[in-house]
Amino acid sequence: MKRAMGLMCAAFLSTATGSAVASPSNVQFSAETVQSAPNKETRQGLIYVGDNQVRVEYQKDSQTLVEIYDMKNQRALLLMPQQTTYMERKVPRGETVNPMLPPSESNPCAAMPKAQCRQLATESLYGRSVTKWEMTMTHEGESLRSLHWIDDQRHMPLREEWPDGTVSELLLLGQENLNGRATERWQRKSTRPDGESMQTTQWYDPELQIAIREELPGGYFRELRNIRVGPQPGSLFQIPAGYRLVTPQQQQPAGQSGAPQGREQYPARQYPGR
Repeated sequence: MKRAMGLMCAAFLSTATGSAVASPSNVQFSAETVQSAPNKETRQGLIYVGDNQVRVEYQKDSQTLVEIYDMKNQRALLLMPQQTTYMERKVPRGETVNPMLPPSESNPCAAMPKAQCRQLATESLYGRSVTKWEMTMTHEGESLRSLHWIDDQRHMPLREEWPDGTVSELLLLGQENLNGRATERWQRKSTRPDGESMQTTQWYDPELQIAIREELPGGYFRELRNIRVGPQPGSLFQIPAGYRLVTPQQQQPAGQSGAPQGREQYPARQYPGR
């Protein structure tokens, strides 16, 4: 899972956010976000998940920033309340994906339109029913092949064999109560051909159908706390009255340390996801 807070102006207005998937309704809720790393200040924020809309609020360089991912209207917004300004990126239909939306099918190509998938078999793996898929895609003129065993209930990959020989496995460790919520504890281990491995642990919430805590190597973790399930006001995902639209070119010369300078991969990952 990817790991950064904040948005880069240039990427915000130019980079597509993902691949098309089926669009059932996600569970609406609000929560506090917590992200911690060794020897660094713990970062906290808020998240609001509406009807195919996500709002994330956090502090960066003493300023409040608000990211809104509006899949219903095919746009992403970055609000800067101190300046009462915002940036907007229109995204063509089929190039956004709701990070709070659970996968609705086992085909791993559903989120990778440039790949081709072939269903090979229905099997049992680690005591769970899975569908085995072969994925092929072309990269720099080379045809790459990988194998994926997708859990039929959760639609998560329980085993993946990658072209470079890396093997990833996802195992259910058991049921666990986390902050008053019933969760499933899963462990993912990726092993490279040279024997080096990396291990992460996720707490999957069956009601929300996402992971609400993730522990990464080196003492890093991300978590959702004080989760409140229920419909979210539509106003949370709209541009507030009086806000002025700006471009990265207009924002950067202002010399304000809080102006966002960069972003990594969408979503911003102040919170766990699938």
